[in-house]
Amino acid sequence: MSIYLHKILPLLISPLFLFIALVLFYALRLRLKVLFVGAVMLSILSTPITSHLFWQQLESGYSLKSPKNITTSDAIVVLSGSVGAVSTEDGFIYEWSDPDRYFGGIALMKLGKAQTLIFTGGKLPWDSSPLTEGEYLKSKAIAQGVPEENIRVTRAVQNTAQEADAVKALLTDEETQITLVTSAFHMPRALKLFEATKIEVIAFPVDFKAHNKNLTIMSFIPSTGGLNGTFQALREFLARLYYRMKS
Repeated sequence: MSIYLHKILPLLISPLFLFIALVLFYALRLRLKVLFVGAVMLSILSTPITSHLFWQQLESGYSLKSPKNITTSDAIVVLSGSVGAVSTEDGFIYEWSDPDRYFGGIALMKLGKAQTLIFTGGKLPWDSSPLTEGEYLKSKAIAQGVPEENIRVTRAVQNTAQEADAVKALLTDEETQITLVTSAFHMPRALKLFEATKIEVIAFPVDFKAHNKNLTIMSFIPSTGGLNGTFQALREFLARLYYRMKS
């Protein structure tokens, strides 16, 4: 029981919790139905259970697979999204954000699932670091024993559509099939964009967000973590809608 008190008590001073409580109080006191409904909707969207259900829907159709069960292909392609650069007095230092993509690609390479490992050169306009993500990950892969001659890095890219075009430009005429490594929620959108470039794709989803957890009272209490998870999930739904309409 004490563990729940340690989790719940800090929520009482959470800006999100205080905001929802204040809005609900005045909505009920002043009989403002629209404001009340808005506060209730925000509360629901901020719960971990709502966030979990959204991620579960995004990842439906995929399951975590062992690298040894993946068939061989011409190249393993690891999409950007694994690291972030932090500016320090000694220059830029790279930190892991979601390392599963990188380590998934390395695991496949170590098992001989392809002769070529391709990293995409993710670099957003506001990123002032000297390297693209792909260039940094190449150095990490070499340090882990992957031969440099077996690694390629695409040009700088800013989104998944650019990644697909950049990978296509790196492949030779004989290389027609790739193993695509990206987060499970991102795989459906990435798969369509890569297949649109006439590349045959074997999906290797990693970085699953909808973990199987038992429901507790914490699953139904609004939190900033739950709200952020819901926002990120809705962002992916919006991206899928955008590319669907564009195609």
